[in-house]
Amino acid sequence: MDALQNLFPPQMYDVLERSGICTLKEIITLSFWDIKKLTNMTNDDISLLKNIVATHGCPTIFTGDQLIEEPKLSTGCRVIDDLLNGGLQRGTITEIYGESGTGKTQLALQMIAHIADGAIYICTENKFPIKRFEQIGKNITGKEDLNICHGNNVHIEQITESSDLMACVKVRMIKLLEKKRVSLIIIDSIAAPFRVENTDYVQRAEDIRDLAVSLQKAAQRYNLAVVCINQVTSSFTEFEDVLPSLGLTWSHMISYRLFVRRTKIIKEYNDGDYCVRDITVIFAPDIANKSCQFIVTTKGIEEP
Repeated sequence: MDALQNLFPPQMYDVLERSGICTLKEIITLSFWDIKKLTNMTNDDISLLKNIVATHGCPTIFTGDQLIEEPKLSTGCRVIDDLLNGGLQRGTITEIYGESGTGKTQLALQMIAHIADGAIYICTENKFPIKRFEQIGKNITGKEDLNICHGNNVHIEQITESSDLMACVKVRMIKLLEKKRVSLIIIDSIAAPFRVENTDYVQRAEDIRDLAVSLQKAAQRYNLAVVCINQVTSSFTEFEDVLPSLGLTWSHMISYRLFVRRTKIIKEYNDGDYCVRDITVIFAPDIANKSCQFIVTTKGIEEP
């Protein structure tokens, strides 16, 4: 009622108080005739009442040129940043899927090695590859200029069960985000905790959606990017050999989907021959369906 008292003339406020109308929501939702019956106010007073509330509650209107675009997070590889129009989009979930050995985890390690702020890396399959992470970190050029504190701000969690993953995302991760500055969350992989023998597919779909909603809320609230590495399943269509795991429930919750695959091209580079990998944008809200190539070297992800 204090908000109403400061908003309306004293006489109008007294009438509202006697009639039991206590909130702005009631004034907005009640019809013209309902207010008249409850308050016995004149038509002009009710119109004034509605106009005051509409003016007070009207959202701020702004034009497109007033929008400030948030800088994206670099992946640590120029060609992939160019593919994504600058890098990873904050406030969204990006999925990277592909067959085993295509370079998904290598991409994830490259990303956290180049993050100047903190990062969270949740492992659900294997132990965190600390030696490979250190190898990539030591080869970052201009690390001092980028203010990258290699490894000190990377928070690692090992999880195998879906229930543990939910608890981590909903409780432990949020407590960490309240205390530490984090720009990137990586889950490697998102499918592993859910790919167990489970006949209750409805419950699994609900759990997957609940997890995705929690990740989206965290990404938007703390202005960070979420990257989920995903496994693949066989496709029985003539158009695709493999499909990302977790089905449509998961697909509808992500904003960016990237597909990584090995090609038959061998590229000679510095200290050896490397298989060229291809990364393709399957769907995205602001990027066309296009692709680029990269190689995985001892230094990390590089242009072929």
